[in-house]
Amino acid sequence: MKRPLYFLILISLSMQFVNAQDLEPQSQFAKDFLPVWQASTRHLIAVAGAMPEELYDYQPNDSSKTFGDQIGHIAFTCLYLSNGFAADDWGDYKDPDTSEMTKEEVVDLLIRNLGEATRLICAMTEEASKEVVRGFGGVMVKRYIAVLFVQDHLCNHRAKANLYIRMNDITPPSYTYFK
Repeated sequence: MKRPLYFLILISLSMQFVNAQDLEPQSQFAKDFLPVWQASTRHLIAVAGAMPEELYDYQPNDSSKTFGDQIGHIAFTCLYLSNGFAADDWGDYKDPDTSEMTKEEVVDLLIRNLGEATRLICAMTEEASKEVVRGFGGVMVKRYIAVLFVQDHLCNHRAKANLYIRMNDITPPSYTYFK
């Protein structure tokens, strides 16, 4: 199968996965947040698919992550932070090494982790969403506010990945919202 066709199929399947209708939000926050999260993750998957595989090791300078590392970092941290903030399950922090991964493997990791993060966010009960938890820097916030940081972090690194695409004279996917 030719790679462009593979990625069209992969992105199509990923959108179905991330938008799975069988996800039943267990809190008002999750119900309200889910359409925003799904739009954001769909766009992220499109951004990951837009960069040619031969440019996944593109790095604007020595102190920056490669494009593949940006996507791998997003994949890891969305699940890591969702596990921590939504489910109180803080595991070990270790970004994946994408230097030996293909584009297909990086995008697959992204899709799987976003799907699991979506499930965790939807599983957060009304009561749990209002519990006070320790955020970064020791700041105490309601759990649903901490989950908003996951979205903020995703957007920060997605914007960097989008810039890497532009720096290589490639037109990135159009930004869409609730489509």
